[in-house]
Amino acid sequence: MPEKCKQRERILATGNADIPGLPVMAIRGHLCFRCFGPPQQTKNLLRCGGCRRAVYCSKECQKLDWTTVHKKQCKLLAEVNKKEEEHYQKSRSWEQYRSYLLPAVRSIRDASPEENTYFIVQAQPYCSSCHRTYIQLSAPSRKISLKPCSLCRLIFTCAECTPSHPDSVCSAYQSFTLVEAFRIQFFEDTGKASPATFTEEPRVSRKRLADAENTWYDYYAHISDKEMVKDVIAKDFTAISEAAREVSPVEEQEAQERMRMFLLLCTDTLTMPLTILAGLERLHLDAKPELNIHLLGATGRELMALSSFEEIMHLVPGLKSVHVTAIGPGSWTDAPEKLDKGDARYFPAQDMSCCTECTQQGRKRSVASWRGVYHDFVNSAVYDEKKERPDLIVAFNSGIVDGDDADTDWAPTIKVILDIGVPSLFTSYNEHELVNETSMWKKKGARSLVEPQENRWRGLVPSPEFLDREGDIWYQNWGWYVVQK
Repeated sequence: MPEKCKQRERILATGNADIPGLPVMAIRGHLCFRCFGPPQQTKNLLRCGGCRRAVYCSKECQKLDWTTVHKKQCKLLAEVNKKEEEHYQKSRSWEQYRSYLLPAVRSIRDASPEENTYFIVQAQPYCSSCHRTYIQLSAPSRKISLKPCSLCRLIFTCAECTPSHPDSVCSAYQSFTLVEAFRIQFFEDTGKASPATFTEEPRVSRKRLADAENTWYDYYAHISDKEMVKDVIAKDFTAISEAAREVSPVEEQEAQERMRMFLLLCTDTLTMPLTILAGLERLHLDAKPELNIHLLGATGRELMALSSFEEIMHLVPGLKSVHVTAIGPGSWTDAPEKLDKGDARYFPAQDMSCCTECTQQGRKRSVASWRGVYHDFVNSAVYDEKKERPDLIVAFNSGIVDGDDADTDWAPTIKVILDIGVPSLFTSYNEHELVNETSMWKKKGARSLVEPQENRWRGLVPSPEFLDREGDIWYQNWGWYVVQK
């Protein structure tokens, strides 16, 4: 039984924010909601009688989950079940299912203090043919079974429909389940949910990302210091190499696969500093000795990844200092109890530790923070354009057009970005977002410094899309572009 996962809230309370979220494999009925383990003695997991959504490997886990989190969720989820029954149709299209799901997820997000609650509904199991959910099919008046695909286990078909989903989607989902399993085990082994690795020592000579023909493979093997991947991991990072499979014994292949999974998950953090560096190269800003970056829409994920930004300094020998101002409603503040008093939203610049060699060379990193939206920061008393004017504005997976906050938060921020007139780098989860954002910037009169395109330095971890287009897979920072007024 995964003990650390079982006690993850206690670990969070100690100050470690890097804990795993509720796995999709749990939401879809294969793993325990509390410890993320499989069934113990019996074939089936125990199911909560109140919401019929949460499942457990044991009574112990069920009781612990109830006192820890589920008692805050169960009643709300049961109310969602009633609404699902009101919307019952024997068959419906994906668009019809989605038109119900979107407002349901938004209402749960607003109503529940627990972050996982809305995701339990967003990622719920349903028949991929008739789009009836497990809750609808298992109602006492129907009792229709819902069977998972024997390969990916995440796509379901009810007993009244014929199984059918593309091999490409099944393959991507299989990769995703392997990632979830590795992350759970990694947390058990290390107490961290997000693997991280960086170039250990600053590079003496410069190797440009633009010259990396095989992107992540070349980064690890030739630009960074992970030479052990050579001839062991396939250049597209989808498996260990043919050569390794031919000559390595089974136990060694297992170790090589663990190394591949570790480095693959590391790309979900490294995609941020490397995407920034790729932008600096394209804009010819990588020769500057000092950099000032404004990081917009900063959430817990970006804030946790700030330590990885030292990688930019390690790969650019001439860079002496990097200052990042993280701006977003979820960013930290110096005095949370005084947020209604303007400047309390600002956390002044603080030095971040550097590696021993960078410190000896007099290189520096610093970070400041503003809890709020960017246009409020720029119009505040703490913003001094002469000192604060950035070299680059960055927003990862911002959803500036398709997100729920596009009109309320991003519209006035876009105006400020255009007025400041510095290069602004944006990324998107998928091509659909990329097209919509490109259209918006053209209407605003912005010019492209880097044309919208698939990001060579996107994360490699596949994640299922549950709200937009059925069967889609998204990646961290899939697409990117740079604009300027």
